[in-house]
Amino acid sequence: MLGGALTLVLVPVAGLVRPAPAEPARALVGLSTLGVDVERDPSQESLSVERLARRIHARLSEGAPALTLDPVGRDRLRLTVAVRPYGATTLRGFWLPFSGTYGLGPVRLSLERMATIASIPEPVRANVWHAERQAAGPWRDSPAEILKLLDETLAEFLEAYRRR
Repeated sequence: MLGGALTLVLVPVAGLVRPAPAEPARALVGLSTLGVDVERDPSQESLSVERLARRIHARLSEGAPALTLDPVGRDRLRLTVAVRPYGATTLRGFWLPFSGTYGLGPVRLSLERMATIASIPEPVRANVWHAERQAAGPWRDSPAEILKLLDETLAEFLEAYRRR
């Protein structure tokens, strides 16, 4: 009886709850010129730093034409790929669908901008925005998964850039 009454109360209330609108990305206000840095684990031999940088440049050129890409820009968009190979014996204790090598680790995209701190005479680089996804799958599929996760984080960055 109590369960039915509780359901009758919660159902109308649930209809009143709406997700909060996305807040503008204040850290991206005034962003007009951007440099790109790419770091990857050396074990990712099939994905070069240059290929990843070209993909970032292409996606930014399509999605944010007003954004100027400059190799020496003060504001930096940094991609860090730390997906590494792990053997099934290293992962012993976890349920794995097959024995072999797995690619595990983060794909992180972050925006670093120069910030002034009152007690420090020189501006410092501060991480003001980031998005991260975890790669987890067969090692042979890691390059494709990394590119997919990069596209997801770039889409999130472009969405935040448009909301600024």
